[in-house]
Amino acid sequence: MARIVLITHTYDNFRSRKFLLGTLAGHWINAGHDVSVTAGLGNWPDGDIAIMHLDISVTPAAYCEASKRYPIVVNGAATDIRKTRVSHNLVRANDGWTGPVMIKTDLNCGGIPEMQALQQFRRDGKPADLPPGPIVSTTQPYPILPSAGEVPDEVWNNPGLVVERFLPEQDAQGFALRVWVFFAERERCTRYRGTHPILKRVNIVGREPVPVPEELRAERERLGFEYGKFDFVVRDGRAILYDANKTPTAPPRSPQVDASNVDLAGGLDAMMRKRS
Repeated sequence: MARIVLITHTYDNFRSRKFLLGTLAGHWINAGHDVSVTAGLGNWPDGDIAIMHLDISVTPAAYCEASKRYPIVVNGAATDIRKTRVSHNLVRANDGWTGPVMIKTDLNCGGIPEMQALQQFRRDGKPADLPPGPIVSTTQPYPILPSAGEVPDEVWNNPGLVVERFLPEQDAQGFALRVWVFFAERERCTRYRGTHPILKRVNIVGREPVPVPEELRAERERLGFEYGKFDFVVRDGRAILYDANKTPTAPPRSPQVDASNVDLAGGLDAMMRKRS
């Protein structure tokens, strides 16, 4: 049986949050594996495989260096998921794009994980190991504007914000968002449908399994992901990556999701066999 080490950030509070990796770890424990969870850089146990699971957009260099002690490091190369790294559809002022745009934080998840960590670092009087530059966060939905010409100057001049082409997937049935979740060679990919261009759990009206486009597999390779969740759409036959998340939360339970999570957990054994 394997010794699995889950590497988390100092202030991730992994055990109290509903991360998908926590669900997978439960299956690994039931299968007889030993699972340890770290918080920060101190006292890392020995292990056969480590999974980098820091809930911030940029993995600090010290974590990358320390993880080299393990023979297998899952997501060791997925060190940067900022929009400026992930997106191929960023808009610059006066670059000629005339369609609608969305204003986003460069940091993943609205910059909320970084802001919460920064506040905790300050309360504890410790230096923060967060990405350089301003930490811009928001709890509000990302605004959609009809054109780049309506983006305020303060957005263009803020390095913590990006402007992206707004490219929804839409047909006669409404809007769609596709979600690909994977661990090593195991995966599930689902198209969610709704009546609003920004799909959230509260406005989903249907779902169905769909294949993974080869363009997305290439994006996974480019970004160094072995475990995670990609949100994307397909427009005019082309897959467009919206978001890459290396610390996805657990979806609501159902018999289908439970069975799929068991299959995802099996990706760890397959990975270890392949690399042994």
